[in-house]
Amino acid sequence: MIHTLIVEDEAEEAERLISYVRRYGEAHNETFQVTWLRSAMDMLSEKARYDLVLLDINLPGINGMEAAQLMRLFDEVTPIVFVTNLAQYAVKGYEVGATGFIVKPVTWGNLSLNLDRVMRSIRQNAGRSVMVPTEDGLRVVPLSSIVYVEVTGHRLTYHLESDAQLETRGSLGQLEEELAGAPVVRVAKSCIANMDKVSLVRGQGLQMSNGEVLRISRSRKREVLDAVTDYLGGRR
Repeated sequence: MIHTLIVEDEAEEAERLISYVRRYGEAHNETFQVTWLRSAMDMLSEKARYDLVLLDINLPGINGMEAAQLMRLFDEVTPIVFVTNLAQYAVKGYEVGATGFIVKPVTWGNLSLNLDRVMRSIRQNAGRSVMVPTEDGLRVVPLSSIVYVEVTGHRLTYHLESDAQLETRGSLGQLEEELAGAPVVRVAKSCIANMDKVSLVRGQGLQMSNGEVLRISRSRKREVLDAVTDYLGGRR
């Protein structure tokens, strides 16, 4: 299921996009669940998480480019495809990490090419990001920036490679379910490590890319060492 947001103030254009997106899904055996919003303000106030945003630029109030810049403050991952008649914004669009740019009138051919690119991006990032609730809303954090996560009581602390930390309510069990299939391993009852960030296996611990050493619990030692060895060996 590809959760898709279309932000377009003109009903006719929105209907065309919805039709083409569904046609693409039928052609590629994918299911697209489409939500249509008319303004960037509606988009920014949305609490839902989307896999893809098709975003017009020439919108009333906050325009699409400004909305994308604000979106990227808390979500660096979700693909954005600009759909607009303002061709002069094409270069600026890539400054916010746009996956594609379609100049109106939208055709099946140009939308299909852009969705091919989007689907490659989604597959590459599948299971590679995590949603962290913050006071400002949901923040999408790439797994590549997470070194490890620990829990104290009902509080999760995300230790990031930038030495920053994010704290939120949650459990490691829920996080493991969200990251199923990702290269993470539970090193202790209260800690999950990103195996991509392991720089050295040292006796009873894992030295991480930020220099910290995570102690492996006795009951998990064999399981953790096997998982890390298999993963690092396969990665090389």
